Amino acid sequence: MKKSTILKTFGLLSLLFVFAACNKYEEGSNFSLRTAKGRLANTWTLVSVTDDGVAEPLVGVTTMEIKKDGTFTMTITVGSLSDSETGTWEFNSDKTKVKMSHDGHTDEYDIVQLKNKDLKLKDDHGGHDEITTWSGL
Repeated sequence: MKKSTILKTFGLLSLLFVFAACNKYEEGSNFSLRTAKGRLANTWTLVSVTDDGVAEPLVGVTTMEIKKDGTFTMTITVGSLSDSETGTWEFNSDKTKVKMSHDGHTDEYDIVQLKNKDLKLKDDHGGHDEITTWSGL
């Protein structure tokens, strides 16, 4: 009886280790009860932009509302001026990238981190990486 309990415990720990090691995104999340779509659908506020690791200054406030229906609205507000654009989004087949289409063109971003309230996207700009970090509500 004791040997059986030890084997079951070892088996369970082995499964947990395997699932924890299988990380789809560079910076997590290893495990979530919410789907990738459920985590991405949120209202996000831009908190930082780095270009090859160098912080870029933020101008105004940028928010992005991503909806489960595959649409998004991005709004940039500087002082009393505000500008918005709308578009559509979709994951690639393994949900490691998100494609965002607006104004006749599509941008594809690598998902570095996708948590309920944390989102990091990486964009390759001709050999250098731009990473945008967003905070969700």
